[in-house]
Amino acid sequence: MSTTVENEWPRQVTILGVGLLGGSVALSMRRTVPGIRLVGLARSPEKRQFLTASGIVDLPAETISDACEQSDVVVVASPVDRIAEMVISAAESSPEHCLITDVGSTKRQIVASVDVHPAASRKFVAAHPIAGSEKSGPENATSSLFDEKLVVVTPTETTSPELLEKAHQFWQLTGGQTCEMTPSEHDTHLAAISHMPHLVSALVAKIASSEALPLAGSGWRDITRVAAGDPTLWAAICSENRAAIGSELKQFAEELERLRQLLQNADDAALHQWLTEAKKIKEQSP
Repeated sequence: MSTTVENEWPRQVTILGVGLLGGSVALSMRRTVPGIRLVGLARSPEKRQFLTASGIVDLPAETISDACEQSDVVVVASPVDRIAEMVISAAESSPEHCLITDVGSTKRQIVASVDVHPAASRKFVAAHPIAGSEKSGPENATSSLFDEKLVVVTPTETTSPELLEKAHQFWQLTGGQTCEMTPSEHDTHLAAISHMPHLVSALVAKIASSEALPLAGSGWRDITRVAAGDPTLWAAICSENRAAIGSELKQFAEELERLRQLLQNADDAALHQWLTEAKKIKEQSP
């Protein structure tokens, strides 16, 4: 993807939702764009003080209007069930040339909600950086979080080529490697590779007895690591992508029943083959 926007772009970036991802966007841009001005929405005095003292933002703002009014780029990093309304609000107060993007791990419903507001849709290119942690909050933000990570950009048929170009350039400035999908393709794939596995991780944690927990080793800790994620954020993700996640859970239940039958029938040869197939898939993954 070529870069056609001006060399001094972006001069100001606003982050709406300065947590782990939003804070990391700010820090990565500070690293790669000398002289950039970073604005962060922070409604409490305590958070405004922390964001400026930590160097994550240059200017904290109390309202979306104040935060966006002079920005070249606005990044919405709120929980997924609030992204669309914040994009629409940002579009009302940001300059005509502004790019609005996001970090949400669901896309179809967000894009559809924004598309019914033409003024917002003209500025919005939805995105999802495949990066994060079970930890949350701006205190865990890092300038390298997106380095060499895939960022999925999900334009629509009405997205202008110029705005799409800006979206690619912006996310590449964070250190990410961009690709394109439709919103529906994104949600289908993420249900399989992220959303359903998170629920399975939580399930493994949930069924462990208190008597067994003292015996937990690295394997149990590895498989349950993401279960430590914020329940509020993940409940919103599941709500936004419930159809695709439901389809993946149905396939999971069918495969689980197949595995149970192999064990019940003492079919050790078939069980060995089942494990071998899973091992090969894992070895082929990035």
